[in-house]
Amino acid sequence: MAESTKRPRVRKPVTESSTPPLSAAEHLAALHAREAGKTIMYHVDAWGHVETRFVRSQNVATWLAKGFFVR
Repeated sequence: MAESTKRPRVRKPVTESSTPPLSAAEHLAALHAREAGKTIMYHVDAWGHVETRFVRSQNVATWLAKGFFVR
């Protein structure tokens, strides 16, 4: 084998995060704020796994057509 055609991987420089890490309660509050006003839709597959989607109200009909349901 001659030379590899792959480019070498370039490491990104490590930079400090501009935001401090969130506590568990703050993270949960941020998730709830992001999901506010959305419809929660579910889909259960053949293995019993439940998929959850937070859907905008105008897209509910599209997700119903895909087999999801509103609880």
